[in-house]
Amino acid sequence: MAVLNQPTSVRKLAAILSADIAAYSALMGADEEGTVRKLREVREAVLPIIEKFGGRIIDLAGDGILAEFPSAVRAVESATAVQRCMAELNAQREPAMLFRIGVNAGDVIHEGERLYGDGINVAARLQAIAEPGCICISNKVHEEVRDRVALAFTDMGDQQLKNIARPVPAFSTSAHESTSESKEAWLKAKKPDFQRR
Repeated sequence: MAVLNQPTSVRKLAAILSADIAAYSALMGADEEGTVRKLREVREAVLPIIEKFGGRIIDLAGDGILAEFPSAVRAVESATAVQRCMAELNAQREPAMLFRIGVNAGDVIHEGERLYGDGINVAARLQAIAEPGCICISNKVHEEVRDRVALAFTDMGDQQLKNIARPVPAFSTSAHESTSESKEAWLKAKKPDFQRR
């Protein structure tokens, strides 16, 4: 076997946020133009939130959002802020659009503006098992954020995710679940101002 003198690809550690809108096909079937219009409004509101927490948008396919962060804490903070923003938007009009969000941290391959690797696949599969309006994170992310964000997490146990070889321990949370009122106040004080102008 030949010995490699240099790496064949660029790798880095990243936190990956994957989001999509629950029951998007049903929304499109009921009202295509209205759904597309609201999706545009949603993106105008939430993409700047992701960027304010240090995220970089990797892909916007259909109703989905894929973003990378240099920090698991910032990825979960961003996911929380997105879900709270969506709650505000949904209170203003019908029908509601609910994001399912998955967050994972891992080693990814970096090629140009694109990222590849199992770390991204796991984030997407966690998103798929998240409840509408909630956030599902891997154990890797939970280890990083559990003492750093004011959210209460529910242990989902080992999850056998589609096309992922090994079970992934997962945790879920709602953006509105906090560990205490004092921590909730602390989080609000730390949260950047992302109100739409």
